Amino acid sequence: MDKLSNASNMLELGGLDNLRSRAQQNDKGAIKEVAKQFEGIFVQMLMKSMRDANEVFKSDSPFNTQYTAFYEQMRDQQMANDISDKGVLGLADLMVQQLSPETSNMRPASTLRTDSLPIASQNNTAATPKPQQLNEIISGKVLPSQPFESQDDFVKQLYPHAKEAAEKLGTTPEVLIAQSALETGWGKKMVRQSDGTVSNNLFNIKADKRWGGDKARVSTLEFDGGVANRQQADFRVYDSIKQSFDDFVNFLSSNQRYQQALDVAKDPQQFITGLQNAGYATDPNYAKKVLAVMKGIVTP
Repeated sequence: MDKLSNASNMLELGGLDNLRSRAQQNDKGAIKEVAKQFEGIFVQMLMKSMRDANEVFKSDSPFNTQYTAFYEQMRDQQMANDISDKGVLGLADLMVQQLSPETSNMRPASTLRTDSLPIASQNNTAATPKPQQLNEIISGKVLPSQPFESQDDFVKQLYPHAKEAAEKLGTTPEVLIAQSALETGWGKKMVRQSDGTVSNNLFNIKADKRWGGDKARVSTLEFDGGVANRQQADFRVYDSIKQSFDDFVNFLSSNQRYQQALDVAKDPQQFITGLQNAGYATDPNYAKKVLAVMKGIVTP
């Protein structure tokens, strides 16, 4: 029997020792097994809480015996193991991504785009990226592997481009900076290309068939019926920060679904709430998070 599978038995100390050793060596199989066990424990705790909530109804039940409780516990443990093995909750997969060394291309699930849904009369043509140039500061290009030194640096670099984009959309630069900060973790979790260079995709816009520029394929968590599934998705790659903002303006302006949000863009709160209602992101608290980030932004 595989040594990792032995670790699923909580009484198999040898299997746990082997699992601990392999996990310290960054063995992906061990990390996945640990994540599954954690998810199983989480489900067991959840089911125990539900059992405890029903204790009040057991006093008058003829089935309330120590044997019933024993077998219920066994069944709950087995059910928890089955749920974790099948990855129903998706918690183990998310933990593997967080614990694995290669986490630079992981996108937060709260900002997954829903623009793949069919919408009539969408015409979202964006400019093809230009070749890299040396003057990255003036043109807004970001070439280093770690483009932003701090949150203040993030705001400083984005502000002139956010201001220009905000004027076109009729909103404030602060809300656009806050949105991009949430989408990319202040630039630290920006989608990267296969060679490790940043995509400059500040709003996590996917590259569908209408996109004619470069693409970056990364692993994402997509939600289908409340269940997280890992998929590979293509995201747009921009030559500069400015191009990312320009394409974002075009992306919103050319999609009818965002028209109501643009109609109230003068009010940042109504604007970002309108984007959420139009399906810009799957997180039901997306607008609240953006507005919370915006409160701490100080622009020049």
